[in-house]
Amino acid sequence: MRAKMLFVISLLWVQKATARPRCGGSFTAARGVIQTPGFPGPFSTPIHCEWVIDAQHLLSKNTSIVVYLTQLFVFEGLKFTEYQVYDESFRFNGRDLLVVNETNVVDAKMVQTNQTYLVISLKLPTLDGTHLRVLDHYLHSFGFNATYEIGEGGVRSDACNMADCGFNGICYDHFNKFGCSCFENFTGRHCSDGPNSLCGTAKTGFCKNRGICRHVGATAVKCLCSEGFTGNACETSVSLGFTEKGKENVVLH
Repeated sequence: MRAKMLFVISLLWVQKATARPRCGGSFTAARGVIQTPGFPGPFSTPIHCEWVIDAQHLLSKNTSIVVYLTQLFVFEGLKFTEYQVYDESFRFNGRDLLVVNETNVVDAKMVQTNQTYLVISLKLPTLDGTHLRVLDHYLHSFGFNATYEIGEGGVRSDACNMADCGFNGICYDHFNKFGCSCFENFTGRHCSDGPNSLCGTAKTGFCKNRGICRHVGATAVKCLCSEGFTGNACETSVSLGFTEKGKENVVLH
């Protein structure tokens, strides 16, 4: 009897140890939310999930699938692929639209396709070294939270991501509008104003020469320089022939 009990306990432990987080699935509704297990908390690895957005029942000449990457922290193992046909036995005309990496994770805002299927794939052997880390609020955020829409409306122009909120707030999609919900002591459309802002006022602003100041977390700012200027604070005038329009310079405080 004791040996039988030990065998059952051992079997349960093996099942628990090898179990993978529940994730993925097929999505056919006109709109919805897709996120990693337990978002924004950590999830068990190794992980391999596929979320399939299926528009075949709504497909018309102007129909598209749009995924809005409102809260994206993972920069490895995540890709978005369009297919004309996608099922377990046959896949046709696949093309990667976005493979997330360290370079584009901050700028990625949306993915759009006019094909019938959009597949979101996440494959990670470990969580170590695969996620954005921004002081002070995003040192322990994992995975992603995204919304999607299937329809003829195209891409909404007010879409936001975490960078648009200065990593001092959370980008939300309310399906009728996007917006940043700023953390305490930060305000404004991009959560770069308020009592704790390092950007300063219009007269004493950190960014000079009409440069636009944006926070990158609570302790750093970047300047989006206007044409003809460069430098950490857009303080340096340059020849128009060598201007990098919209050049960003991140400064820690």
